[in-house]
Amino acid sequence: MSQDLSVDFIKQSVNSGYLEFFELEVGKSSTDPATNILYFHAGTNGSMQDVTYDSKTYVAIPIFMSGIEMKGDGPLARPSLTIANVEAMIKSGSKFKSQMQDGTWNATVGETDVTHVNFELDDLIGSRITRRRTLEKYLNSSPTIEFRKDVFIIDRIEARDNTLVSFELAAAFDLEKIKIPSRIVVGKYCNWEYQGASTENALDKRRGGCVWKKQNQNVHADESKSSIFVTADDEPLILKSAVEGSTGYAAIADSSSPGTHALNVFVKDNTTGLYFRSRSASNNNALFNANGTVNNVFWQLCRVYTVYSSDGSGTNYTTDASDSRKNSYVFHTDTVWRALIPNQKSDNITPENGSSYWNRGDVCGKLLQSCKMRYQAIGSTSATGQNLLPSDLLDTSKILPFGAFPGSRKFR
Repeated sequence: MSQDLSVDFIKQSVNSGYLEFFELEVGKSSTDPATNILYFHAGTNGSMQDVTYDSKTYVAIPIFMSGIEMKGDGPLARPSLTIANVEAMIKSGSKFKSQMQDGTWNATVGETDVTHVNFELDDLIGSRITRRRTLEKYLNSSPTIEFRKDVFIIDRIEARDNTLVSFELAAAFDLEKIKIPSRIVVGKYCNWEYQGASTENALDKRRGGCVWKKQNQNVHADESKSSIFVTADDEPLILKSAVEGSTGYAAIADSSSPGTHALNVFVKDNTTGLYFRSRSASNNNALFNANGTVNNVFWQLCRVYTVYSSDGSGTNYTTDASDSRKNSYVFHTDTVWRALIPNQKSDNITPENGSSYWNRGDVCGKLLQSCKMRYQAIGSTSATGQNLLPSDLLDTSKILPFGAFPGSRKFR
């Protein structure tokens, strides 16, 4: 607000040359600039004619706002806005109805397009209303000279009849029922939605900070594309044919004496059917510890997948009642899926969300290691695409968009 405006306002007599303008947003608009706004004024300057201000035409209608106050403690004020029944005006014929019919109107409430035909007062709940104030002498000033804008949200309908409707308003920054902070500080587990901010998602569907794609990620120095898949237990998911065709691959009969293998070489334990990747050079250590757990110091347990096919017959996609991680994994469309119920290829039960036969196999474990295995992955060979063989080593120079706070200390 300029100093001239404040001085001029003090000199005014009651309602002399003082104007209040209101801008009511109906739902949301997908256009820029927005075309879902109704403009009106209360005629506080003594005129009930339409007024043009800031290149917009404001329609004169009866309107009264009360309960506006500023205070430093207690709950925020909730003003009341009483206005001519805009629903009746729109449906019976008015300049608002003409505005909604001119071809540029674009308003959506939920998934429904709002027009003069289906408009209801309830569509205004949650809508934004802006009050603008100036003096009549500044109507044509450029740039505009006005008081600070007051922005409110229509919270509920207090009363209505055929001629008038009263709304209870809430300040746009009213924090009632809003959780602060919006992100909870968790030290260990990432709270971003996995792949929620990926560029593969539509712009209005992106959320959070995880930009990991379903496939074709940049994990090579030459920017070539590859597909990295990892289970919820941070076990690499690798194409079976790529593993079994890799240099040094061996199927071993004795897990306690697997022979000597170089770093990143894959082996298969014939007894359990599990695949492992060597984590050290000249590795001749047993695959399992004495208690039967995987010897994680020297071997990384890996899962292998095949490309989904509906050709052939027989029970091709299997499950393991003792360990569901041993279930069949398949690639379909753009990600890896895990079988939940045994099914035959000839059944043609396509992996998809909501299926009782399949669920996602590529799932984030929400740990810092889960993030590292994706964003810091490098290939152990020059192979790309689904043939990539991820190395046990990581490129720690790459920044992680981890959504937790590892540096936070547990409150005592």
